[in-house]
Amino acid sequence: MYKIKPLEMSYNALMPYISENTLSTHYNKHYKKYLDNLNAVLIKNNYDFRYSKEELVNHIDIFPISDRDTILFNLGGVLNHELYFSNLSRFTYPKGKLLDKINLEYKSFSNFKEEFIKSCNDLVGSGYTFLVLDGDKLKIINTINQDTPYSYDVIPLFNIDLWEHAYYLDYQNEKNKYIDAFFNLIDFNKISSYYEEIQI
Repeated sequence: MYKIKPLEMSYNALMPYISENTLSTHYNKHYKKYLDNLNAVLIKNNYDFRYSKEELVNHIDIFPISDRDTILFNLGGVLNHELYFSNLSRFTYPKGKLLDKINLEYKSFSNFKEEFIKSCNDLVGSGYTFLVLDGDKLKIINTINQDTPYSYDVIPLFNIDLWEHAYYLDYQNEKNKYIDAFFNLIDFNKISSYYEEIQI
């Protein structure tokens, strides 16, 4: 079975921007439910877990058509949540090759942040906003529900969860305040290091 990815912080580590209750509920109920559902349908299909979760996205044709939507929905839920949690900490500024790339393509980090927030606010309904690497280009994209960028042959670098469960306990219907607060929590040191790894 695919194993739960440990949360690398205490539940109160993101306060005051994300409450202990929100983080605990998000991780233990929402993320874990996607993982449990994914494992259940894979075991039902006698899957041998030969692929990583990222690889499995592009091997969905090994499963019956009747189960593919369920697998992709829950697989996306797992991948998207794991990326979201992995890059949350306290804000650190981009560095190295990632900062150079942001400055090249967006002119400045400030412009990049503005474009990212605009894309977040443009999303209708539930989904995510991602920064992805598409070939040698950085792109900001939105996906709906639990679609994962791996389905589109791009590499996600970080994301923001824009489902209501990610923010409603803290911000109610003021999603824009959650989006603004999110930029106090992005660990760009980690994202910068990952970007350099995949450039090699």
